[in-house]
Amino acid sequence: MACRMNSRLNDSSKEDDMAQYAGLQSVLNAVLGEYRSMGFRLIEDGDHFLKLYYQDGLLDVYNQARTPIIVIQNACKTYLGVLGAS
Repeated sequence: MACRMNSRLNDSSKEDDMAQYAGLQSVLNAVLGEYRSMGFRLIEDGDHFLKLYYQDGLLDVYNQARTPIIVIQNACKTYLGVLGAS
């Protein structure tokens, strides 16, 4: 089981890279990258959904088959911006 990135370097549509989650928490941790050490968690919920948490609070739920990695990372970045503004 592993995460496979669909790189679209030759695709003129320039869609964001998508992660194909294969059941490993380490893959979800890698999706978060540096945001994991800042208090974010990404947890599988059932067969099709991923839940994004900041500390103990649920921030969002994503369809794991249709959500680009950049969307999840941008959600973390945006939330940190909100925290910094308050």
